[in-house]
Amino acid sequence: MQDANLNIILLAGGLTAIILIVLMIFLASTLNKGRKETRARLEQFKARFDEKTKLKGEQARSIRKRQSEVGLAGMVAELVPQQDQIQKRLLQAGLSIALSRYAYISLGVALGVMIFGLIFGFGAFLSIALGIICGFGLPHVWVSSRINNRKERFTKQFPEAMDLMVRGLKSGLPVNECIANVGKEMSAPTGEEFRKITDAMRLGKQLEEALWEAADRLDTPDFKFFVISLVVQRETGGNLGETLGNLANILRSRQAMKLKVAALSSEAKASAWIVGLLPFIMLGIIMAMNYDYGIILFTHPTAIVVGLGALMWMAFGIFVMTRMIKFEV
Repeated sequence: MQDANLNIILLAGGLTAIILIVLMIFLASTLNKGRKETRARLEQFKARFDEKTKLKGEQARSIRKRQSEVGLAGMVAELVPQQDQIQKRLLQAGLSIALSRYAYISLGVALGVMIFGLIFGFGAFLSIALGIICGFGLPHVWVSSRINNRKERFTKQFPEAMDLMVRGLKSGLPVNECIANVGKEMSAPTGEEFRKITDAMRLGKQLEEALWEAADRLDTPDFKFFVISLVVQRETGGNLGETLGNLANILRSRQAMKLKVAALSSEAKASAWIVGLLPFIMLGIIMAMNYDYGIILFTHPTAIVVGLGALMWMAFGIFVMTRMIKFEV
């Protein structure tokens, strides 16, 4: 009888997981439709200039980059899935670590979580599952957090950088010198990115190529608007200082609207944090007060299935709440 109940619970948990995954995919595709359309327009505009700005030696340089790690580090780096995507994320986060070191960190986190689970009696299967999830998930979440913080700081500093460029253009300086001045005067991450653009031009790259590389690295609409303005002005002519000044005002208006949206959605964010953290806080209290009672959730098969189902249901609810309060400005 208990085996039959366990099979029913496992079947129900599997069906619930499938339904939740389908719903999350549907909601994500629906809510990201506007963002995807904006990104597609920017990519179409960029594609018009790729052939003009791409240097002949770019492929050879990329091959040399992939061959920079040799020996054990190179072997470990080859085992990392989606190497180009991970390398791009590390660059977006402002990290200059190699793929092999990233792999070592992920492996160390996975082993640490597995050992922690075995010591506290979570069971071999659950400890291995938690180790794999944390080994892949925690470094990914940490890098994503650094990327978001870096983008936020860049977005706040970027209008000031554009004002600095406008003053330089009005005083008669060329665009290259204005970009170099921004790299010298501004702090990280804006100054760091503009210094990379200047270094790329000194190594022989064209301005458009260096700008589009920075746009891919930053992946922010504000900087892509700036690149498009520069590229269009170099082809059609016009008053670049006035164009960048108007763009800086527009970006400041977008930032003000984002702050207003954040203020209006603060209550929903607080509710999401409370709803998401309260079960874990209560679990910690139960484990501290009655360990034998709380550890059943990690050792009994039925409790594990029910706990995983509850986690998936909570994740779905938090996902819906975060998407409801996230607006594209």
